[in-house]
Amino acid sequence: MMVAHWTPEKLHEVSSAFQECRILLTASELDLFTKLKRNPRSVGELARDEDWDARGLRILMDALSAEGLLEKSEDGVYRVAEPAATALVRGEEESILPMVLHRAHMWRTWSNLTEIVRTGRNPSNIMVSRTEDELRSFIGAMHVVGKKLAKIIAASMDLAPYNRLLDLGGGSGTYTMAFLERAPHMTATLFDVPEVVELARQRLSQEGYSGRVDLVAGDYSRDELPGGHDLALLSAIIHSNGPEENRRLYSRVHRCLEPGGVILIRDFIMDHSRTKPPDGALFAVNMLAATQNGDTYTYEEVRKDLETSGFKDVRMIRDGEHMDQLVAGTK
Repeated sequence: MMVAHWTPEKLHEVSSAFQECRILLTASELDLFTKLKRNPRSVGELARDEDWDARGLRILMDALSAEGLLEKSEDGVYRVAEPAATALVRGEEESILPMVLHRAHMWRTWSNLTEIVRTGRNPSNIMVSRTEDELRSFIGAMHVVGKKLAKIIAASMDLAPYNRLLDLGGGSGTYTMAFLERAPHMTATLFDVPEVVELARQRLSQEGYSGRVDLVAGDYSRDELPGGHDLALLSAIIHSNGPEENRRLYSRVHRCLEPGGVILIRDFIMDHSRTKPPDGALFAVNMLAATQNGDTYTYEEVRKDLETSGFKDVRMIRDGEHMDQLVAGTK
């Protein structure tokens, strides 16, 4: 996120940007791009097929056509234009639809932001109240946006000293696969809630990693963690928790690691002012809106909490701007 030059014109642009955003989110929630790519149709045909309101659909699709996401022919048939035909269609290999749907969930939590700041109370916690479809969309979104960065992170490390990875809250296995691809001698355990473990089982099998990964279902916020690991990865985990929750988690990780094992934290790590990296300051607002206690943390806060939990030689081993920072500590 670049710091904006705040002219009145820029303020007007930002304050009205929600309109185009909401149109895109609604079209994505209706899976409109997938439906029209498979079968271009008129408003009347699509409204009849889906039992939708024809007036609302016509207004939405005309706006999408004005923005260049749909193409409207002279006879009133709507088709999907590029790049939407690839990027927003379900099942396409490079589709970002899961992330767009995740942002539709974010829209609902961010709508409470004014009241949360005013009262300090969050009426919901999306991190624990997702429906099955929302969870699937979130995990899919994390894979879409994370697979490139996961390879960069794995490539930035010397993995030769490590034999057994514990990927805590590992989702569908994006980072597990990146680390195992980088280090063929390694094996891993992926630990996540039961519903996510099943998603991981499918992806790991498709990618040919099943034989090198054990899947363990559990809740890292309260369950003891499986032992026998010399590297524990907490990737995009600590920002969902409050400080006390993180200290308890670090202590559980410390207990499960082999002597000399390393905890590796990937997250936004803020400077002392909490304004840099700028994306981290913005992400803290997301945690305010979406969780009960989540935040982004400074290096000094992370270091102190790791040391309190028993870790030594805490150090920042990678800096960055886009949740690509790494902090390590040794048991």
